Amino acid sequence: MLRFRQYQRAEAKLGGAVTTISKKVDTINQHIDKVLENAPTKLKVSVQVNDADWQKIQELFAKERQWMTAQMQMHIREVNSMFADERKKVHERYKEYDGCYLGHYAQWFFWFFFTIGVFVIAGGVGMIIAQSCG
Repeated sequence: MLRFRQYQRAEAKLGGAVTTISKKVDTINQHIDKVLENAPTKLKVSVQVNDADWQKIQELFAKERQWMTAQMQMHIREVNSMFADERKKVHERYKEYDGCYLGHYAQWFFWFFFTIGVFVIAGGVGMIIAQSCG
C-alpha cells in the first residue's frame, strides 16, 4: 500500500511538471506566432548592388543554369540509352511476328520447315506441270 501511495505522489509531481512545461511551451509558441505575424512589416531589407557585382551574379547564375541543363540532358540521354538497351534486350528475348508469340528458337524451327514445305510443294507443282506438258 505504501508503494502505491508513493507512486501516486510521484505521478502527481510528474503531472504537475508536465503541466508547467506545457504552459511554458504554449507561451513560447504564442510569442513566436506574434513575432511571425509582425515580421513582414518590421523586417524590411534592402540591398544595393553595383553594376559590376550584378553582372558577376548574372554570369554565375547563367553558368549554374548551363551546368544544370547539361546535367539534366546527360541524365535524360542515359535514361533514353537504358530504355533503348532494354528494348533491344526484350526484342531479342521475345520475338513476335504478326501478334503470334513464339519463342525465338521455335520461330526459326517454324520458318525452316515452312521454307522446306514451300519448296516441296513448288517442286510437286513443277513435276505435275512437267508431266502434263511432256
